[in-house]
Amino acid sequence: MDSLSVVPADVVGKLKCCFCDGPLSVSPITLISQDGNQYKCGRCVSIKSVSNIRAVIYEYLAKLMLFPCTYKNCLKTIPFDDVQEHEKICEYRTTICPKVNCNESMKVSMLSDHFKEKHSDTYHTNSFIIKNVYAYNNIDLLEKNGKIFLSIFDSDENYFALSICALDPTDTSQYEVNLKSEKNHFGIVILNQNTMTFNDRIHCLKCANGSCKLKFHAYKDNRKDLLKKMTTKINRDCVKRMFGGGLLTYTIDIIEEDRKIKEETKPEVKDAIIRKAKKIFLQLLECPLCKEYMSAPIYQCLNGHTICNICKPTLDKCPTCEERIEKTRNFTLEELSNKVELPIADEKKVKVEAGTKRSNEELNNTNGDVPAKIKKN
Repeated sequence: MDSLSVVPADVVGKLKCCFCDGPLSVSPITLISQDGNQYKCGRCVSIKSVSNIRAVIYEYLAKLMLFPCTYKNCLKTIPFDDVQEHEKICEYRTTICPKVNCNESMKVSMLSDHFKEKHSDTYHTNSFIIKNVYAYNNIDLLEKNGKIFLSIFDSDENYFALSICALDPTDTSQYEVNLKSEKNHFGIVILNQNTMTFNDRIHCLKCANGSCKLKFHAYKDNRKDLLKKMTTKINRDCVKRMFGGGLLTYTIDIIEEDRKIKEETKPEVKDAIIRKAKKIFLQLLECPLCKEYMSAPIYQCLNGHTICNICKPTLDKCPTCEERIEKTRNFTLEELSNKVELPIADEKKVKVEAGTKRSNEELNNTNGDVPAKIKKN
C-alpha cells in the first residue's frame, strides 16, 4: 500500500468518464472517441458507444494509484481494484429517487424514510399486492424485518415483468409471487425468485417509461432491454388464457431467511409442493364430461371452459356453462399436457378419434396435433 500514490485533485478532475462524470477508477476503462479525449468508466460499461477500445496501459498505471470515492463527503482513498466494491457499501452512497415525478437526491439509507414521507401509497411492510396489473407500471418500496427492497413492475405487449431489488448489496433473500383472478378459484405461485442488488443506473422507472434524462443510465433509450433483464417475466397471453379477463392481482412476499433455510434442509417440503402442483395440473387436464385426461387438441367454450377432443364432436354447448363451443383451442393446456407426467401404466394405450391405438410414447413423438384422450388410473 505504501507504494501507491494518491491521484492529485487537479489530475482527477481531468480523468473523468464522459457519461457519469465520475473518476476513471472502475475497470474496464475504454476509449470511445477517435480524438482520444473521451473515456468511459466501468460503472457505465452497459451504455452502448460506437467505439470501445480498452485502455490497457491506463489501467496498468491506475493500479499504482489511490482514487477518491465518487460519493460526496466520503474522504477515503481506495486502490483502483477496490473502488467498485467500496462504492457498493459506502456509507455516503447516494441515489436519486427512482419514482417518475421525483428528482430528490438522498443517501440510500434514507430511501425508506423518503418513501414514507413523499410516496406513502407505494410504501409497504411485510408484503404487498399489485392490483389490476394490466394498467400498472410503478416502483414500490417494501420493508420487512429491517430489510429494505424496491419492487419495479413493468409490462409490454408480451410480458408482465418484475424485479425485487435489495438495498443491501450483501442480501441474498428470495421472493415469491402469487397470481390470482377475481373470476377464478385457483392461483399460480412463482417460488424462489432471487432478489437483485439495487442499482439506480438500471432500476429506474423513468427509464422504463421513457422520461429519463440522465445519460449515464443504461436503459434510458432502450426500454425493451430493461424489461428483458428483469427477474420474473410472465407471458401475458398465457395469463389471459389461464385466468380469462377481469381483475388480476399479484401478491409479492419476501421469503424470510429462516423459512428459506428450513425449506432447503427439508426435501420433503419441496416434494409436497411438487405433488400439490401436479395435482392442480391434473385437475386442469381433466375433461369435465368424461373425466379423462385431455391431450392436444384441447378445445374451450367462449367462457374458457375446456373440453376434450373426443367429447367435443358430440356437444353443441359447454357442459359447464352451456355457452357455445367452437374451434377455439387452449394451447396453454395443450403444452401442459405434453410436459406433465400422467399417472398411467406403461401398458395403457391412448385412444384416438380414428379408432387406432398408439402408445403414450408414440404420441409424445408427434407434434401434438393428433387428437387423443388419455384414461386415468
